[in-house]
Amino acid sequence: MKKDRNKSSNTIKFQKDFKFNISIVIVIIIFIYVLFHVFSFLTDKNIKVYEVKEGTISDSIQKDALALRDEEVYYSEKNGTIKYFKKNSSRVGIKSIIYSIDTTGEITNKINNITPNTDKLNNSMLNGVFNELDSFVEGYSDSNFIRAGILKDNISSELEQIQNDNALDTLDADIDAAIKSGQYSLYYAPKAGLFMTTIDGFEDVNIDNFDMDSFDVNKMNKVTFSSNTSVKEKDPIYKIITGDRWNLLFPVSDSEINTLKDEEYINIRFMQDDYTTYAQSKIIKQGTKDYMSLEFDDSIERYADNRFLTIELLLNNKKGLKIPNSAITTKEFFVIPKNYFMKGNDSNKQGLMVKKSGGNEFINPTIYYETDDAYYIDNELIDSKDYILKPNSNEEYRVDTKTDELQGVYNVNKGYAVFKQIVILNQNKEYAIVDKNTNYGISLYDRIALDGSTVKENDMI
Repeated sequence: MKKDRNKSSNTIKFQKDFKFNISIVIVIIIFIYVLFHVFSFLTDKNIKVYEVKEGTISDSIQKDALALRDEEVYYSEKNGTIKYFKKNSSRVGIKSIIYSIDTTGEITNKINNITPNTDKLNNSMLNGVFNELDSFVEGYSDSNFIRAGILKDNISSELEQIQNDNALDTLDADIDAAIKSGQYSLYYAPKAGLFMTTIDGFEDVNIDNFDMDSFDVNKMNKVTFSSNTSVKEKDPIYKIITGDRWNLLFPVSDSEINTLKDEEYINIRFMQDDYTTYAQSKIIKQGTKDYMSLEFDDSIERYADNRFLTIELLLNNKKGLKIPNSAITTKEFFVIPKNYFMKGNDSNKQGLMVKKSGGNEFINPTIYYETDDAYYIDNELIDSKDYILKPNSNEEYRVDTKTDELQGVYNVNKGYAVFKQIVILNQNKEYAIVDKNTNYGISLYDRIALDGSTVKENDMI
């Protein structure tokens, strides 16, 4: 039996409903987003950013200077072995024990061999060590690690002094007997001041008798005295620096005189350890030459062992916001008299009424800078050929009547470039120090375009 081909099939076909797949849509959106940003990165300017920091820039003059102090050299009164009870460059009071001379060496050997009684040590005895450590920590920097060696020597001297003081107490009876027999003598400071176990032959040079030969470092003959050495009668054995005032002296040229003559006080940086302080300055003439004298009333202990010091005179020292010179650019502005500004459109911002053919228009332009009688605005909302109207008057003012350029940088805190005016206080080859209190200016930690020449107002970053 033949099947009827026209007979309708029992199979029913249903049309499939379209199903919305949110995952695919999200993937497509992300793809478009990434593609857009890749395209933007390849086509847009790559603006490098700098974060504003605080800093200091100074004009400077570097000099090798001669140190002059009130110094007096003292000499041995007898032959024998010397033992110092004060460390070099330490403060001594009048009648304090500073050294001994032992004609046989017996007492000196006992002092050297005695074991310190650590039970008797107290904070008073250890203050010198603590002070040395505090001074080192406060002034430490990786660039000046040489001070670690100085610290080691100073602490060794402090500990030796503690041992000597201990020994004097422990050997009191032996010392008294040796003194009575004439074998041993203790000597006391004749004056208060800085006790020095070094001399250099320049002790008699002062502000009145120096000459050009005084600046010849090759003529200095520095001698350091140490304990447990033999001395003879009339040998130099120590000196005392009296007073806290001292001077640095160096020759100056005519051009340097013109720079320095009006500087009553100068900020000085010592190159040896990067310490800075102020000194009173004075130009003096000795013979046919001119010199500068710097008088200090501090830090005499710090440099008591130095006859010659390399210093830097920090002039025109300015502190403020430190920015790279590459960020600095200029922008031209319209200079509009303040009496053309008014408040309008329910705003407290200053604005201008611009004359238009189709009717006047009130705008609120961005103010970038102001003087006593004018505001500086750009061309964002106004054209150079526009006229503005003076409030309560028939007077008109053409916008480009007066223009001026301002130095500034482009602030990019908000993701786009905004010009900010700067006032430069000082500048070197790489950086500028700008006033941090400039109206409409930049602030600490602002982000600015590193290369201001490649940026324009409202550029995106």
